Amino acid sequence: MNFPTLFSERDSLILASRELADLANLSDSACFYTRGMMDSFTTDIWQETITTQLQMEGWANVPTVSTKPLRTPHGTDRETEVLIMSLFYKNNLLNSFLHRYDSCKFTTPYCACDVEEQSALHLLTNCNIVGPALTEAIGMYLTMGNGVKQLSEIHNDPTSIMNCSRDVKFIELCRDVVELQALNLRKKVVLAKRS
Repeated sequence: MNFPTLFSERDSLILASRELADLANLSDSACFYTRGMMDSFTTDIWQETITTQLQMEGWANVPTVSTKPLRTPHGTDRETEVLIMSLFYKNNLLNSFLHRYDSCKFTTPYCACDVEEQSALHLLTNCNIVGPALTEAIGMYLTMGNGVKQLSEIHNDPTSIMNCSRDVKFIELCRDVVELQALNLRKKVVLAKRS
């Protein structure tokens, strides 16, 4: 396990033993922490855990975790914020997911552009309605954020988009996409409980 640098070797051994009675023997410095130290420690443990879990499930691309909230542009209304955030999840407000969830209620997986299924990656990189200026700018962030040279190397999963979510300009571009009226995106969905 990784412990903060101010932990002595004895403190690290006490914690690694996981013996509740030994916690009273920790040094004073091991019991001192700041919010930044807790954020860092939490992020390290979280990243280690999610990396292991997702790799065991076969994911090739693991997102970078953070305890910091995503920054949406000032003045963004709640419905738009929800649409932006839904781009980062497999279960979202887009036709591709909703059609798989309930094909009777959501009759088509296709985007309003009729080119392909309405997924987050499609909206951000390949939708005719969005237009080339926005899709090219978003494509640049996606390639840089995922460490690839070409957009074709991006995996069509939420992780690829999530890897860019800490960039304020990327979030602004996502907002510009989801606010396009011609896309006719759902702002909310009421799903019936499955029996």
